[in-house]
Amino acid sequence: MSRADEVAFAVDASQRRRVVVDVILLLVRNGRILLRERANTGYGDGAYEPPTGQLADRETIVETAVRVAAAEAGVLISAGNVSLAHVMQDVSGSGRIAFFLTVSGLAGEYTSPDACWFDLGQLPTNMLDRSRVALRNYAEGMRFSTYPAFGPAGLGESALLGAASAPWQSAFSA
Repeated sequence: MSRADEVAFAVDASQRRRVVVDVILLLVRNGRILLRERANTGYGDGAYEPPTGQLADRETIVETAVRVAAAEAGVLISAGNVSLAHVMQDVSGSGRIAFFLTVSGLAGEYTSPDACWFDLGQLPTNMLDRSRVALRNYAEGMRFSTYPAFGPAGLGESALLGAASAPWQSAFSA
């Protein structure tokens, strides 16, 4: 490789986009989902979202899920019970990829004082929008979405926001 090729490669590598990777847990039991109220983050404080954390260096997505479940919700989960539910690319800021994961065999009670259960068909009005959109998209069978888009072509925001609670029940019953 020539010196010019090395410089060109180095420039290309330095200009690569870096994104934050979020791991978001969809902890569901008996038609209800566990949500936490955000506090002291500087973004969306007072709004609800599922337990969430960022991927740490040299950590797998599943390891992040186990860590987040314990730290953010106060529940212990097994790595073998974690499944991919939805992936969302958030292009509203500097770039984020969110992995929404479901957990089967959830046992015990949560111990986090800022978390509580909500009916899937009656989510709180003060919920982070991207989490609400991802939950609705997942309930509609979408496994990937881009935020701030509200769904597939031809399906407007009003159609998604007016979705009946029945799809919520069936989407999370597996």
